[in-house]
Amino acid sequence: MSFEYSEKVKDHFRNPRNVGTIKDADATGRVGNPVCGDMMEIQLKVEDNIIKDIKFKTFGCASAIATSSMVTEIAKGKTLEEALEITRQDVADELDGLPPIKMHCSNLAADALHAAIKDYMEKQEKGIAKLKENEYEVAVIGGGAAGLAAATISSYVGLKTVIFDGGQWGGMLNKFCPDKLIENYPGLTDKMTTRELTQLLLDDAREQEAKLVNEHVNDVEIEIDSDFKTLITDSGTYKARILVLASGSSPAKSGIPGEEKFAVDDGGIFYLTADPSRLTGKRVLVYGHGYNAVSAAGCLGGIAGSITLVTDEVSFMVPEREMDRVKCIEGLKILNSTTLLEIQGAAKVEKAVLEDQTEGEKIEIIVDAVVLATGMVPNVGLMEKLGVEVDESGFVKTDKYQRTSLDGVYAIGNVASDIDLLVVAEAQGMIVAHDAYRRLRGG
Repeated sequence: MSFEYSEKVKDHFRNPRNVGTIKDADATGRVGNPVCGDMMEIQLKVEDNIIKDIKFKTFGCASAIATSSMVTEIAKGKTLEEALEITRQDVADELDGLPPIKMHCSNLAADALHAAIKDYMEKQEKGIAKLKENEYEVAVIGGGAAGLAAATISSYVGLKTVIFDGGQWGGMLNKFCPDKLIENYPGLTDKMTTRELTQLLLDDAREQEAKLVNEHVNDVEIEIDSDFKTLITDSGTYKARILVLASGSSPAKSGIPGEEKFAVDDGGIFYLTADPSRLTGKRVLVYGHGYNAVSAAGCLGGIAGSITLVTDEVSFMVPEREMDRVKCIEGLKILNSTTLLEIQGAAKVEKAVLEDQTEGEKIEIIVDAVVLATGMVPNVGLMEKLGVEVDESGFVKTDKYQRTSLDGVYAIGNVASDIDLLVVAEAQGMIVAHDAYRRLRGG
């Protein structure tokens, strides 16, 4: 049996036309052959009953790619009725023939086209309106790693997507020590800084044509009888069918005497969002737990005049390689099993009062600044207003698809999990994007 392909097949395989997705597509058709594994998706943009734009994505062999490419060329510009008349044989003829076995195995492009047209017609019968300028299928609140992943993949699969962040794109990933090498991201370990990863995430979101809005979302309104959630910013109102909450977390208040007094008016109290350059040459005490405290001290190496790294626990519980790196910082002193009792001073921080838990001895050290890294709390204020359920630890409750207790509302990243890993945050964003696609496209 001959498997020789025509020159046209080879051309459309090597140089496929109309590959990709349509943002805010009017219809989508998907088909697949379980025997050979070929899968095809076609999206349409329809105006006045005419196919104005058509794109495809195909997973399959040369014939599958070539037939998908050819059917988009044939259908573009035709009326829906004319496009429905396109058959498998028409596609094969335009390609100057296909091997017989491929006619039944991989020549599915006309079927995908017909499925897309059927999808469009069903939507018209149901009266599903096209999205207006400020209407979206997916809206993401929060521009950290989780939010950017959700927005990027939602846009990639063809959902009209908007993402909001009124602070700094990248969230906690980029706010503190942006030039620090990433150490817990498989494939990127010690190869990329948090600043560089943030830029790549932003580049991907823009390339997929997600709309990035640098504003805070002040309020969200959810009406039971509406298909949309309404998001209100300083500049206007946006609507979305799917809402993704990715507002991240903030440093927790420690409650240590003196914190409230010196945490305002540049009094000398800083949290993880502190700009390291503001501590240049200063005598700094870093107090807290785990990776956050150690990382904070590490980011001040070569910047602060001296660093005293303190924890009330027996150890910081971080990998030895991380502790070894921090121990090499000139002027660093580490105190384990030591409690910060009070922060003292007149108008600014001047002194820290500590207690050695082992000896029960109080210690006073002169400092210019205190960096508190005692924990993080999820930013759930907006979610609690919406009535989203949270657990006893303050995290939003979600199922395995990151769905919350409210229909069409998802939560990802540090608002939904205490697992503070980039890969987990981005994975959650991707899970949401694919679940939203299934929900909105009926897959």
